[in-house]
Formats: sequence, C-alpha cells, structure tokens
Amino acid sequence: MTRFIFMLILVACVSIFTDIGFAQDDVMSGGILRGQITDVTLRQNPIEGVEVKVVSQNGGKEWTTKTDVDGNYKHAGLPAGRYLISISKDGYDRSVGKPVTIVDGGDHFVPLKMAQKGNIEPFFEVQKKRKDIAIKQEIKPRVESLLQGIAESVGRRYDLDPAAVNALRLSILESVEIALKRDGSIYVFAKAVEGGSVGLLKVLLSRLDCKMSLAKYLSEAQLQDYVNAVKARLQQDRHASARLITGLLSRELSLTALQHENVEQLLINAAENESFPTAMSVLGMDSQDAVNLLHFGLKISMDGILSQAQSEVWQVLVRRETNKSEGKVETFTQVDDDTKILLQERQKQLAEAKLVAHTELLGTLNENATRRLTVAIKGTVQQYFEAREEDAETMFRKIEALFMELVESGEMKREHAAENLNDMRADLWNEKGDIRRQLPYADITRHPLYQQTIKEVLSEYAFAQYIAHREKKAGLLKHASTDAVIACLDAQILLTNAQREKFKLTVSKLAFPPSSNKPAMDLFSQFKRRVDRTVLNQWQWGEFQRLSSIF
Repeated sequence: MTRFIFMLILVACVSIFTDIGFAQDDVMSGGILRGQITDVTLRQNPIEGVEVKVVSQNGGKEWTTKTDVDGNYKHAGLPAGRYLISISKDGYDRSVGKPVTIVDGGDHFVPLKMAQKGNIEPFFEVQKKRKDIAIKQEIKPRVESLLQGIAESVGRRYDLDPAAVNALRLSILESVEIALKRDGSIYVFAKAVEGGSVGLLKVLLSRLDCKMSLAKYLSEAQLQDYVNAVKARLQQDRHASARLITGLLSRELSLTALQHENVEQLLINAAENESFPTAMSVLGMDSQDAVNLLHFGLKISMDGILSQAQSEVWQVLVRRETNKSEGKVETFTQVDDDTKILLQERQKQLAEAKLVAHTELLGTLNENATRRLTVAIKGTVQQYFEAREEDAETMFRKIEALFMELVESGEMKREHAAENLNDMRADLWNEKGDIRRQLPYADITRHPLYQQTIKEVLSEYAFAQYIAHREKKAGLLKHASTDAVIACLDAQILLTNAQREKFKLTVSKLAFPPSSNKPAMDLFSQFKRRVDRTVLNQWQWGEFQRLSSIF
C-alpha cells in the first residue's frame, strides 16, 4: 500500500514538472495574444462568440479562436512575427485591426470594437456623445442655480408663496431635463447660460413646455407681463452693449454726434446676429476689441459713415488685427531693427491719422489755422513718441507722482490709482522685464501741444464749444460704461427696480478717467468693492460673487 502511494506521488510530480516544462517551452517559443471585443456604444458592451482570426503576414498561416461571455479572447504560442487580426460575427460588420507584432515571451493585449449591421455608430459619433455628456454635466448645475433665481424673481414680482415658487422651479427644471435629452438642445442651453438669467429666460420663454410651466402659476395677464419684462431686459442689454461699443469706437475715430447715432443704430440693427455680444461680454472690451467685433464679427461696413481721415484710422486698426491673426509681429519684443522701424512708422501713421480725424471736429478753418494745426500735428506725434523713448522707470515715477497728487486732492481714489499704475506697469514692461514699444493707451488728442494750438487758432466761443463737445463725449462714454455695468448685473442677478436705481447711483459716483483702456471694467472693479450686500438676497449675492471672480 505504501509503495502504491509512493508511485502516485511520483507520477503527480512528473506530471507537474512536465506541465511546467511545456509552459516554459510555450513561452520561449512564441507569444500570447489576447484582448476584448466590445461594441461601439458608450457602454462598450462585450460581445460573446466573435470569431477572432489571427493571420501571419509571413506565409499566411492562420489561427482561430472565439470570445467568451465577457468578450475576451486569447491565443498562446504564436511564433514571433507580424499578424493581422480580423473579427466577425453574424449581425455585426466584419472588422480588421492594425498589424500586430508578436515577440517571444510577450503578452500582447489588443482590444477591438464591432458595430452592429444597420445600427452603425461611427467613432466621431461616440466622441460627440461623450462631449455632450461632459457639457451636460457642466451646465446642469448652472441651469439649476439660475432657475432658483428665476423662480424667486417670479415669486417676488407676482407675490407667490414659497411652496408655489419651489413647485414652479421644479416644473421648469423637469422641462429642461427633458429638453437636454434631445439632439441639439444641450448646445442651445449651453449658449443660453452664458447670458446669465436673462439668457436662459429667453430660451425658456421660446419653449412651449416651459411657458406652460409658468402658466400653471401665473394668470394670462401676468404671463404676458413677464414675457414683456424679459424682452425689455434683453433690449436694455443690447442697447447698453451698442452704446459702449460706439463710445469706444468714437474715442478712436473722433465721431461726430450724427456719426455716433448712426453707428449705434447699426449695432442695434445687428443685435439679432449670433455674434452680437451681451453686456457681460463687452464689459472687458477696449477700442481695438470694438473694431474687431464690427469688422470681423458682425461684418458691419463703415463705408458712407466715416470721413476719409477717419477711414484711414479704421483701416490701420483693422490691418493691425489682421496682421496679428496671421501671426505677423506687431510688437517691438525680439524683432530686428528694420522691423522696429517699420512698426514705429505704422504707429506714427495711426497717431497722425487720429489727430487729423479729430481736427475735423473743429469745422471749417482758415488757411492760417489749418497750417498751424498741420505743423502742430507733426510736432505732437514727434513729442509723443520721443516721450515714449524716455527711461521707463522715469516715466512711470512721473505719472505715479501725478496720481498721488490727485489722490491727496481727493480727485482720485487710492485704489483706483493703484489699479491704473498696475496696468501701466504691464504696458511698459513685459514679463521678462524688457520695456515694450507698443503704442501707448494715452489719448494723443489730449496732448498739450495739440490742445494749446487748438485754443490759439479758435475763437473763445468756438473753443468753448469744442471743450463742451469733448466733455459731452466723455460723459457719453461714462454713461455707456455705467449702463453696461448695470445691464450686466441685471442679466445675471435679475435686479428689482429699486436695486437697479440704487446700483446705478453708486456706479455714477465712481471715478471715471477718460483715458481708461477698459472703462466699463474699471467701473465694475470699483463697484464690486463698494456693493451693499444687504441689498441683495442670498441667491443674488452668490451669483454676484461668482461674477466678481470672473472680472
């Protein structure tokens, strides 16, 4: 008996060592090819029973296997070399993978996908669905937050109780969630939330199901009143944007009062264009941005509106942005001397064109006045750029001292002076500490030499009219900037009439330097540090903080 047991153990050991030996031979004599076959849906479901054919590219020898219930396949002992893998199953399109190189002892994992016949879902469609899911995950919290504010706003306006407000919010949210499952709707809502509460309201009121949700809690007259109120907010937003854009353009082109009206009307007429910006979008605009929007975004022609001198300014500004978009150098950093000279000439051309266009505002002049102003324009441009060549540190200290005098006299807020000085640092020096040689933002039409000459050639009455016109333009820009700030706040946090008037009064009292590069942004930066939190409800305050973090 003992001998028999010994023989069994001996046989088992021999068997084990034989298996190990075969396994080692198998590894050393080839490689393993394995993988998983799934469908092309987002779930990537495994496919059972797929015939996997492995074909050698050296001689054409074939090996065949099938996938298991989990879609996995495996073939061991493949000789080293190049192989093609083809997969097939009834009801699916046959597919051939990329060539695979097998090495001795290698374990190669090659996953593959199959599409059902008659239900093909190409790769780019899969990618689009994944993108849609990502967008939906991103915008859904914003939609929910904005709907909270919208429901509360409706409740305040029509004296709804808290239960009705919450039910209204849930009803609209349900309609939105259903809409988000439909093709294309996700992009409509993604675009809408960029415009804040008013942007979302515009979309909601264009949908029958959402309007029906409102109709459950509002009378017919109340619903119509609310639709009209939203339209009025949208119109105020567009008009505020148009006014600010026009004001920025006028600073560059020296528009007459009639031209100012015509350009603003052109913009209002283009308000339905998809490229037309909201007040929030124009808040951070400068003059060059305004030019780019009209020419490249809205495709608005200035032909027949501008004079020849103004058209020259316009063409230089458009050409400068065109060169930038084509990758051509437009700054003095790391360019050769010839390029620097060319850029200097272009900048001087723009500066002189601005002065010539501004001189047209003076009306018809006699020969002597025209000659003196022509000489003054040349001299002003020369002095303007010579001053730019001063030591950057010296120039900065001079302006810093001037700002401090204004602070001490109460004409400028300390924090406002600090912001302007920080902007100037960024204008004078780049991130490497090298001085820039870009056209400065300072308004060349206010240069002392040019202004003194205007005063000398005009009569006392004509000069007073000129100053009044200049102050009126500065006032229009401040008014436009104020309107843009209020319109932006209104679109985002749905101000009540009382809130709107209070905030408008606050903004109107803020310091407004006419030479500010981005005047509306400058006002908003001052305003957000002075806003009275107690005036806003909890939702409005949260949205205001979010808005403040953007600007």
